[in-house]
Amino acid sequence: MTSIERTAYPRFKRLITAHELHLFFSPSRDELEWAADATDCDEHLLADGLGQAA
Repeated sequence: MTSIERTAYPRFKRLITAHELHLFFSPSRDELEWAADATDCDEHLLADGLGQAA
């Protein structure tokens, strides 16, 4: 049988650190600039940033 790591459903570790969250899920400068140009207020900027993450 194929190991779980070689399938479409690998197991991920249960806890991730704050550093990993920041490293992998923070928007880049280009993404922040794009969002700022595409919106006209802070509320829309937040909503747009969250929409990109989905």
